[in-house]
Amino acid sequence: MADSLKAHVDISAKGADQFVELYYKLFDTQRAVLNRLYRDSSAILWNGNAYSGVGPFKELYDKMPSSEHNVLSYDCHPLPPGQGQDPTTPGSIIVSVSGTVKYGEESYQRQFFQSFVLSPDPSNGSFYVWSDCFRFV
Repeated sequence: MADSLKAHVDISAKGADQFVELYYKLFDTQRAVLNRLYRDSSAILWNGNAYSGVGPFKELYDKMPSSEHNVLSYDCHPLPPGQGQDPTTPGSIIVSVSGTVKYGEESYQRQFFQSFVLSPDPSNGSFYVWSDCFRFV
């Protein structure tokens, strides 16, 4: 059991490292492909505004000015696999991120906190954003 937990923690940590780097890089430089990280079933809460699925959220971020994120810290926490799943199969991962962001020509950076629940995608073996909650601090 301890080996299984350690494996889940290791997988989660690697996944969080890769996800955080990719997510903010895409948001800042290739926003048009950011929607590939989400699904139509994704739940998104952006600074108090709820979006169901990637379509409405994409409309929002397509209207936003360019951005420059600076991640100050992040952490992750593995969730256990669902009932009936093989215990060696990774479950979802909670990723919490804090940092600053500058939009467009603004002369100041805003602090933000963002949390994600990444869920395994059985169709391709990767993870997708099941839930995304962003808030200015």
